[in-house]
Amino acid sequence: MRKITPLVYLALIASGFVSSCAGRNVHSDITEKETTLLERKWTLMSREDVASDGERGSEHSNSVWFENTLVYGVGEKGLTSLYVGNHEVRWELPILHGVQSQILLDRSTVYFGGGDGFLYSVNAETGRVNWRYSLHNPIISKPAIKSGRLFITASDDSIYAFDAGTGKWLWHYRRRAASSATILGASQPLVDGNEVIAGLSDGYIVSLGVDDGALKWEKKLHDGKKFTDVDAHPVIDEGVLYVPSYDGTLNALRRANHESIWKMDSGASHAVVVEGANLFYPSSDGTIYSLAKTTGKVNWKFDLDNGIPTELAVTETYVFVGSSYRYFYMLDKSSGVLLGRYDAGYGSGFNSSPVWDTERKRVYVLSGGGNLYAFQVATLTPKRLK
Repeated sequence: MRKITPLVYLALIASGFVSSCAGRNVHSDITEKETTLLERKWTLMSREDVASDGERGSEHSNSVWFENTLVYGVGEKGLTSLYVGNHEVRWELPILHGVQSQILLDRSTVYFGGGDGFLYSVNAETGRVNWRYSLHNPIISKPAIKSGRLFITASDDSIYAFDAGTGKWLWHYRRRAASSATILGASQPLVDGNEVIAGLSDGYIVSLGVDDGALKWEKKLHDGKKFTDVDAHPVIDEGVLYVPSYDGTLNALRRANHESIWKMDSGASHAVVVEGANLFYPSSDGTIYSLAKTTGKVNWKFDLDNGIPTELAVTETYVFVGSSYRYFYMLDKSSGVLLGRYDAGYGSGFNSSPVWDTERKRVYVLSGGGNLYAFQVATLTPKRLK
């Protein structure tokens, strides 16, 4: 095992579709000394060289827990398994053009898409490749697995099914690519009963047969704005399907007949998080919402300073979210009050989803520049930052 050298200079990044050079600076009155509930413990560099001014990176993969290690992917190297207690590397798997998709952990196997166009199955204990399959297309969605079958959406709106154990191709559904401009992203399929449900870049959500990939039904969600993409993972809870389009609406649909129950005029590229009677929602307009899941009524909202939010990490007490602009935030779950904010530096930001460490009370997140951050939640009485 070897040690990773701590980062001494933060790389500059920006979202591919949101400028980091200007922002609303909503919380300009907050100084970093006031955000004492969120403390940066360490930062580890995953790139060989440090980005210079004006060079922008973009990391969209995530981290997953396996035993006592954090497994994460970066675009320059590949996949790494890290002991977070002492920063020692358990194993590394080099991949040409790195890891582009989010990672799925199932038991002792991680599945993901590589920048080389292959879909990978890797042993999480050893880092050895179980199998890989060439799709000849970038794979930027998170895989889904159920009953021994693996499902993935490729960048050309093709949805594939494989035998998860062997990598054998089972079927694929091919959709004509959207004619309008689209954003970087693809929907993680949702497997529910005998249906595979996924969003596509042409503004539709489709349902396919688990066994053969035959189209069962489709529904248009996009409402005519600039980007048609439906890239978020559909979420089902108590017979209701929640799915947003990127710059359109958040839709609550009846699972039985996919008819609309309610809509919210705010789109997103990331999924809602369902907690009890509420939804937590990172909208693409830069606002984090808590909503009543039955009506869509807003409980509270929090505006980012600028940029697009990452996926949310929601715990019993907190909501963690990064921004493609420059900040990482910790919010009070019940009220949306800002409890902590970390400034990653002008031009820096986050695209990867945070992951919560219950044992250590820490949250880990990969920056767009490929730097892994560990933030400690202080054991202080929460108070509103003024």
